[in-house]
Amino acid sequence: MGWWFGLGLGLATFPWLAHAFSFQSAMPYWLGWAAVAALAAYTALYWAVSLGLAHALTRSAPPAIFAIHAAALFVMAEWLRGWLLTGFPWNPLAAIWIPVPEVAQTASVIGAFGLSGLTMLVVGMAAAAARRDGLAPLFASLLGSAILVSATQTAAPLDTQVRISLVQANIDQSEKWLPGEAERQLGRYIALTRDEDVAGPRLVFWPETAILLPLDANPALQRAAVAGLGPDDLLFTGAVGDAPDFQHTNSVFVLDAAGSILARYDKAHLVPFGEYLPFAAVLERFGAARLVPGAADFVAGPGPATVELEGLKVGVAICYEVVFPASVVDSADRPAFLFNPSNDAWFGWGGPEQHLAQARLRAIEEGLPVIRATPTGHTAVIRSDGSIAAGLPAGRAARLDTYLPTASEPTLFAVWGNAIPLGASFMLLVAGLAVRRSTGGSKN
Repeated sequence: MGWWFGLGLGLATFPWLAHAFSFQSAMPYWLGWAAVAALAAYTALYWAVSLGLAHALTRSAPPAIFAIHAAALFVMAEWLRGWLLTGFPWNPLAAIWIPVPEVAQTASVIGAFGLSGLTMLVVGMAAAAARRDGLAPLFASLLGSAILVSATQTAAPLDTQVRISLVQANIDQSEKWLPGEAERQLGRYIALTRDEDVAGPRLVFWPETAILLPLDANPALQRAAVAGLGPDDLLFTGAVGDAPDFQHTNSVFVLDAAGSILARYDKAHLVPFGEYLPFAAVLERFGAARLVPGAADFVAGPGPATVELEGLKVGVAICYEVVFPASVVDSADRPAFLFNPSNDAWFGWGGPEQHLAQARLRAIEEGLPVIRATPTGHTAVIRSDGSIAAGLPAGRAARLDTYLPTASEPTLFAVWGNAIPLGASFMLLVAGLAVRRSTGGSKN
């Protein structure tokens, strides 16, 4: 039953992936729907294993004991899903609470994996109570406790006086990589960036691969990119970067108004089948190719890093990197905010919304504002409590001018990471075993 539920959930939430295959002429479109089915079947295994093990451990126990084991094992399974085979923690169960901030705030303590497990536990206890399981009331207060924890969280701090501009050029994926488009698209970003009426310095943010050519190897392109900046502005832009042995990286560059590169971050967690093709020698025989055009795979950077610019510390998580809990920030050098440039233009319906929800979970977990720039939406400024401070509608070319939100104090999750939900799930397993022994394993 766990596998069938996970399969249905995946089939309902992953169809956006099939749309991506419509932009890759080297692959038949039907492979997109095959990928959706395969990914749904794979992620369903984590539901099957956690619920199957819980059932095996609690065959003759009351339903409440099963709920305890299922929730604890589900947390561990979700953590494994974010790690095995490079990880795919997309769209955790915790994301359903984003519209309910009183509950979503518990992610600042137990993270997305912990909140997913807590959801499973509360639902399981409700089902046990419906079956008149006498143990259910012992755990029925868990959701109330979660809300109480979130109520103790202070409100998101006020904005800083740092002016920021997010540029959304509304460039569709069908035109992004066409021959001759690079210069025209750069012109659109420059035109939207330029504003002679803006006084004072700004931080300007462009999306992932807004610049399609290697930026670090082209001083003329660097000077052209900053044509819309004021004299004291800084530009954060996604671009292709050069790497040794004629390879390339998916990078973010920070440029000043003179076109000098002040800092660079290279994406570390690359997207399988997107930026590189695993098992290429085998899969290419079946017509598979990377979703991103080009003959060579991208190479990965070293991992989370904090960039310091004139006293302002910035973390960067490019696109898909933001979906990994406890892996988006250099905890030894905490930034003031997280920049999340992304290209969601190749996502189908539902994908950009799911991606935004996960960025909001990272803001809650880390207690950091997230600046999210995309070419077609959803471009947004996310406060450290996960709320949207400002945003642009999807499918519209525009610039968002606002102020940088302030970071909160480091959350418990920011300090301890996934050790909290994993430790709590282990203790929950021990508690479940203890309660089962005290009741003699009876279903009554």
